[in-house]
Amino acid sequence: VSVTLDDPSFPATVYARLIEEEDGTHTLIWSRNKPQAV
Repeated sequence: VSVTLDDPSFPATVYARLIEEEDGTHTLIWSRNKPQAV
């Protein structure tokens, strides 16, 4: 599952992906670009 959270209240868009591991657990990986200067 992957999502993009883009909301005016956030300083930058957040990208997240939930990955199922071989042992049945899940890992959430997320990243965010540096906020743009105003």
